[in-house]
Amino acid sequence: MRPSFKTTASAALLLTLTACASTPAKKTTAAPEKQSLVIPAAKSDPVNARAEADYNFIMGDVLSREGKSEQAVALFEKVAALDPNSPAVQMRLSAEYLKVGKVKEAIQKAEQAVANDPKNAESILVLGGLYSAEKSYDKAIAQYQAVLRLQPKNSEAPIYIGSLYADKKEFKKAEQYFNSLLKNASYETPHEVHYYIGLTHLDQEGPVHQKAAEKAFKKSLEIKPGFEDALISLANLYLQQGNRGKALALCLDYQKQENFSPKVADLIAQIYLEEGDSEKAYSQLELITGNSESSLDVQMKMALLLIEQKRFNQAGAKLKDIVSQYPSADSARYYLAAVQEETGDMENAIRNYMQVAHSSKHFSEAIVHAAHLLKGQGKLNQALVVTKKGLQTNADKPQVYTMYASLLDAKADYLGAAQVLEQGLSKYSKNVELLFQHALILDRLGKKENMIAQMKKVLEIEPNHVQSLSYLAFSLAELNLHLPEAERLARRALELDPKDGYVLDTLGWVLFKQKRFSESIQVLEKAHEYQASASIIAEHLADAYSMESKTDKAKQMYEKAANLTTDQKRANHIRSKLLRLLS
Repeated sequence: MRPSFKTTASAALLLTLTACASTPAKKTTAAPEKQSLVIPAAKSDPVNARAEADYNFIMGDVLSREGKSEQAVALFEKVAALDPNSPAVQMRLSAEYLKVGKVKEAIQKAEQAVANDPKNAESILVLGGLYSAEKSYDKAIAQYQAVLRLQPKNSEAPIYIGSLYADKKEFKKAEQYFNSLLKNASYETPHEVHYYIGLTHLDQEGPVHQKAAEKAFKKSLEIKPGFEDALISLANLYLQQGNRGKALALCLDYQKQENFSPKVADLIAQIYLEEGDSEKAYSQLELITGNSESSLDVQMKMALLLIEQKRFNQAGAKLKDIVSQYPSADSARYYLAAVQEETGDMENAIRNYMQVAHSSKHFSEAIVHAAHLLKGQGKLNQALVVTKKGLQTNADKPQVYTMYASLLDAKADYLGAAQVLEQGLSKYSKNVELLFQHALILDRLGKKENMIAQMKKVLEIEPNHVQSLSYLAFSLAELNLHLPEAERLARRALELDPKDGYVLDTLGWVLFKQKRFSESIQVLEKAHEYQASASIIAEHLADAYSMESKTDKAKQMYEKAANLTTDQKRANHIRSKLLRLLS
């Protein structure tokens, strides 16, 4: 079965656009990208120690900017070992730990930095943000309160405190806190307070809160008309209410009245895409690239839109440009390979699929596609090597097991295929595709009872699995077992997929086995219309014609069936039927 290229535009693009143009997140603090490095000289060989620390810090920063955070962490840890009490180094290491998902370690380093420099408000804000991310709300609030003791006029900490009350579902307390800020005439950013009041209402259900949120966002924009976050939140509220036109008008008016906003253009593109107007969506993304530095994110959206529009040549050119700018952009490389596969450039498609990094979310699909293309070129052994290596690295996913097993199946290594599938099922015991393919292999091995049991297991998990319904029905018919049940299964499969020639063939064969030859012919003729090049369907139809004494039609279909198959043994078997018919 050919791997699907459905993971392209609409699903992937909507997901990307929605993630980037949704309501802005509540404020959280993140560890600063770069802190000044001040390392006192070590007691032994201070010159070399300082030089080593400086070198490691600089190289760590370079690696971090290149996205190689794991390597950057190792270098910053070396710097920290030279001076374990440097708040600047501790905060830098905290930031890098956060990038690689080591939140506990990030918190620990930030705590050490604050302990070593308890009057550094910036570090305390970062620590509060880390506590907030871990939902340690009371600890976070305590940090923000500490900031206010150091900097009574700090405008960020009060917003964070109010937001945390809302996160704790203490909505009244949050609103009271925000309103107390509004009563303070010296508070510098009242537009932000109204904005967060709006977000607090959005966290609560019901039309009353939606109206209150709308009022708060509008008040925020009244105070500061160019406040982008409030505008986007208000537009998203209208979208949530199903008022796409109002959201679009709001955004378009904002773009006319204020300086161009890439985020608002992104939201407009999302709205156009949801309306099915990919041309206008693409135009908005072009505006972003024309008014700001074209980011990877924006360029990827443009490429996905081109794919959605089936403008594959342009999509390929755009994706090649992205890959040249961002060699480690695995999504771009994966979609470039998919476009190349779609346009018949198989060699480059295989090459790009195989260059997708092991750590990429696309790695498993890339392995499956590469193996499928290699198999199509007759390079079965190479496809096996690629798939096996994939399983040994990071492609331990159900679809890779099924691909590997299908390749072994093609080599008639049924025992090997069964072992691979059993290995996959030990990890994904309820994956229907693994179970289905395992049932097929059990059938190849002549284990009919086990195959039937496995097919029934598939149908327990997914009752509408058409292939299992059809295969089980056909198998029961071949064994002359439970024919009424086989007919029920076949008819259910046909309800789900009424134009599948093979499903029709299954029902026709079940009817044939019940000696309902006239009904069988009607169904098999329809199956042959849908799958005129299928030898097995032509043979079944010939059998049915033969039983109804329609000799000329049977002769014609037997000859066609024999000519359609590439299996010489099977072709000889069909011709022997023809000889018996004519004798």
